[in-house]
Amino acid sequence: MITGTVPAKITIGELTVTPAAYTTRFIDLGGSIVAAGDWLTILDESGAGRLEEFHVRSPNTDFRISIDVDGVSAFDMTYGEIREIEQHSPEISAFAELDEDGNLTGHYIASLRDIPYRESIRVRVQNTGGTPTTFSQLFAKYIT
Repeated sequence: MITGTVPAKITIGELTVTPAAYTTRFIDLGGSIVAAGDWLTILDESGAGRLEEFHVRSPNTDFRISIDVDGVSAFDMTYGEIREIEQHSPEISAFAELDEDGNLTGHYIASLRDIPYRESIRVRVQNTGGTPTTFSQLFAKYIT
């Protein structure tokens, strides 16, 4: 696990807080192996903040992303469901990864951005497939 902290400014609605009060944090659980049907919690944070970016890189499309904001389910979709709606929202992306020559790499990417929270946030990924999956990237950048 890689974590980091960087001073930052945060705006939630009309509220802007100085750098001394909030920090940017990073979590990268890349290389995590998740058994078939199991969930992995990437982020479980209390207090106000904003999830600036959450990024999944998987060798298959057999995964679900679940995000609870302030104790309420705010997002719960499989890769396929994300793929269906991603073209309608600049905060959501899902695609098959290409290399420099435009060839498929065999990895699938899903990203979500800009999710504010007042009390708490929990971000989880489920392996919806029938075999264990090694996620090469499970990256979160958030402000607390």
